[in-house]
Amino acid sequence: MPEIFRTAPVKITSESAVVVIHCSDPRYQPHFQDFLNAGLKLERYALIAVPGGAHFLTLVDYLPKFSWVGWRWLKFVHDVARAERLILIGHDECRWYLDMRFGHDARRLRERVIEDLRCVSTGITERFPHLRVELFFARLGGDHATIESV
Repeated sequence: MPEIFRTAPVKITSESAVVVIHCSDPRYQPHFQDFLNAGLKLERYALIAVPGGAHFLTLVDYLPKFSWVGWRWLKFVHDVARAERLILIGHDECRWYLDMRFGHDARRLRERVIEDLRCVSTGITERFPHLRVELFFARLGGDHATIESV
């Protein structure tokens, strides 16, 4: 690999106007990127990728400082991107959700993730009423992923 890598030129005409929040799970990264670029036709977006994705915005009672920071990140990214649209993506077999400290039932994981996405969507709409919020859920199937609107 060369000492200095130079990217191909990218024409930047404006801020993205789109914020995306999804899990940082490396198994899903290429699928999320493909979905956002090819599926939703997004050229650019402001990204917040953390373990558990939007779950960090639900932890007001359990981890209040964590939740507070998450909402601050979202407000900052929202303001910088001049966001009009927010995309939340959850996924199956999320290791963050399966961590013992949260006590989630693995058999109900899909339902729990979708429930949290909807809860976060409500909180976002209260704080940022002009934002259009879209919710998606992904699951792996071999070497591909299926991503559906929820």
